[in-house]
Amino acid sequence: MSGSRLEQLEAMVSEAPDDRDLRYFLATEYFRLERYRESLRELDEYFKSVDDEGVGFKMRGICLFHLERKDEARAALLSGIDAARKHRHSGLAAEIEETFQEFFPGN
Repeated sequence: MSGSRLEQLEAMVSEAPDDRDLRYFLATEYFRLERYRESLRELDEYFKSVDDEGVGFKMRGICLFHLERKDEARAALLSGIDAARKHRHSGLAAEIEETFQEFFPGN
């Protein structure tokens, strides 16, 4: 079933490569499947056209962490906290801070 959903999203993105929402949905599906490189690729496209409110940064940070790109992961998570606060999403900011502390304890 997830292969079918993934294939559908990939086809939709190939037909509408500038659709930021489809890019986000595809990134989320790759993320769910722990395909972090592919998720990061789609997130990079997504970020070209959106002022993310935090959750995209969180997903980006987690992908980077799993790809052993720790400095970039740290920066992405901190950007997510800032974005969530800027958009007044205090619960999301706290959630990203929790992830940050899990990955980078004592910081």
